Amino acid sequence: MPDFCAAYGCSNRLSLKTRAHGITFHQFPKTGEMRRQWELPLRRDGVVAADRTLLCSEHSSSKAGSNKKHHHL
Repeated sequence: MPDFCAAYGCSNRLSLKTRAHGITFHQFPKTGEMRRQWELPLRRDGVVAADRTLLCSEHSSSKAGSNKKHHHL
């Protein structure tokens, strides 16, 4: 599983250090419109998230909405 945020320019990695700073990681929804909304913060043209792609809380809060709690890591 990837251990880093997929957002363009983000260097956050899934680790004890980032967790201590309150940064959490979230898996993308598997399908549908919510997944497409989560892909927007990636800011990467033509990139489609894989099932195991992660987005950190610094990028997911504005687009993930109430669904992020189901994908929290």
